[in-house]
Amino acid sequence: MKEATKIISKVLVHDNNADALAEIKKICTANNLVGLKDTSQDINSILESNIDMGAVFLAEKSDKSGESSLALCRKIHFKHPELPIFLRREKSESKEDLDPEIQATIAGCYTLSNITRLQELVDQYVCSMYYPLELARGIQDISTGVLGSIIKGAEVTCELPHLVKDQIIYGQLLSLIPLESSWCRGYMMLQVSEHEMVKAIKTSHTDLSTSTPGFRDTNAVLNEVTNMIWGGIKARYFKSGSTLDDSHRTQVPIIVDHLNKFISFGSTEPQLCFQYTLRDDGGEIPEITFYQRLIFNLSWSPEKFKESDAAVEDFVESGELEFF
Repeated sequence: MKEATKIISKVLVHDNNADALAEIKKICTANNLVGLKDTSQDINSILESNIDMGAVFLAEKSDKSGESSLALCRKIHFKHPELPIFLRREKSESKEDLDPEIQATIAGCYTLSNITRLQELVDQYVCSMYYPLELARGIQDISTGVLGSIIKGAEVTCELPHLVKDQIIYGQLLSLIPLESSWCRGYMMLQVSEHEMVKAIKTSHTDLSTSTPGFRDTNAVLNEVTNMIWGGIKARYFKSGSTLDDSHRTQVPIIVDHLNKFISFGSTEPQLCFQYTLRDDGGEIPEITFYQRLIFNLSWSPEKFKESDAAVEDFVESGELEFF
């Protein structure tokens, strides 16, 4: 059965109170959030992982390891300053009685006696940008087709589109290309591991013919993928002459910190993210993962979005979301 695409966001839940977990689950279900329960209580390994996240739910009481929630606030904020932290307190929804340094790390506080405050925080920090489902379906459709044509003989699958607030760089190869129209301005970013691309070229799964591919070859493949996806998006969604004139353009610096695998677009708004996995049934190449992000950091007016007359093919969602 064909279903509508759901745009989701993964959130980390670091709380052991049964009543709190029940209420958080309701919030997650109502807002298409996938709650990732930190069952191991080893939050350090999760923070070091490449899990896309949209927010962190913490409890005021110390966890099983004895580490205080306030210490965790510092640790999480230092590692991922872009992630909003929602702190469940026992008595007060205010953070004014906390140390000023801790206050700066917390997006907001809530209590079980007023769970609507948590919904307000989710609305403000996680679900603050609306992405039309038709746009998400179309981008996934275009990108899947391009990847399947560039990496030959590979089956392409895609996770459900999701929102992220982290600013992590994946792999070694990264491409950026502007997206501009009368209703949006920003960038599309693609990321992939270099050694996966090298293997694909070596085994003749691309149009390049070389047994010793170098960085120029891998860059060429990523460049072709980026341009073809960009061209498909432009043709389907950007009407000719619909871009803003130069007098109304604004720009912000893009900062790339390779040492810390961090990229900043000057905005903390949620980004629309897709993860594509390419598998070769013959086993000649390893799985190849492409991360695609749409960052509308300069202009975003989804109410003006209209899909062109080109038909958007429906796709079947692969797998089911499993909430904690």
